[in-house]
Amino acid sequence: MLTSIFVGGLAIGCVYALIALGFSMIMRATSIIHFAQGEVMMIGSMSGLTAVWLAPFLPAPVVLLVGMTAGGLAAVAMELAAYRTLRRRGVPLMNIITATVGMSILCINGARLIWGSEPLRYPDLFGVEPVLLGGARVPPQLLWIAAAGLLLMAGLQLFLKHTRTGIAMQAVAQDPDAAQLMGVNLTRTMAATFGIAGMMAGAAGVMLGSLFFSFFEMGFITGLKAFVAATLGGLGSIVGAILGGLLFGLIETFSAVYVSSAYKDAVGMLLLILLLLFLPQGLVGLWRRGR
Repeated sequence: MLTSIFVGGLAIGCVYALIALGFSMIMRATSIIHFAQGEVMMIGSMSGLTAVWLAPFLPAPVVLLVGMTAGGLAAVAMELAAYRTLRRRGVPLMNIITATVGMSILCINGARLIWGSEPLRYPDLFGVEPVLLGGARVPPQLLWIAAAGLLLMAGLQLFLKHTRTGIAMQAVAQDPDAAQLMGVNLTRTMAATFGIAGMMAGAAGVMLGSLFFSFFEMGFITGLKAFVAATLGGLGSIVGAILGGLLFGLIETFSAVYVSSAYKDAVGMLLLILLLLFLPQGLVGLWRRGR
């Protein structure tokens, strides 16, 4: 029982962590809280499902790649069409954050026009036979989602530390002016940040859609929960987003089982309020302060 609950919490936590990574990456690079990140996830989920409709025998990794590509393109399009233009015009930061809310609403309504308002189910991408794990029967999709999520997060860490683009993204996040003086192209790096953040969200969308269903409003509450997860870990921290997402997924899953599934969303919002009151710097900030 505990094993299956833990694996389920880990899988959901990976979904939250991937979206939270987007929040943190964009926050570090631009100081923008990208409230349309949940809708980028929704676009990735819907696009992956559309690919399955067009080619029913696509393997799960290809469907995941389609969702990642769609999420990345959507995020870059938002940055190029709206946020960059507003920054160049010297619009206050709060107005740009407000624009992300508007972009979120635009995506929700656009998705409703394209895919309709009914929940849409993914086919069984990972099989249906339960896997025996520690004496518990665990659905295979939970194991695949947890494995894929952890692999993507590890790959992102390697990308940021060992590639020229990743190092440039970290330099811009720390000091944009100094990075530009050292020859970093800010325009290209900002677009890459949004693109990779969108790819992480698109992957999360395919995972969440295959676990439950795809829906034009699926990004709203999931995006809020991912924001709570990013805040839990320490908003703006890559490691914090991963830790916060995994921990939040476990907290939500165990509270749904041992408290009530009807109030699991309220648990997340209560956690956000408590974090803002007592631990605004998040887990990573608390760890750094204690060193």
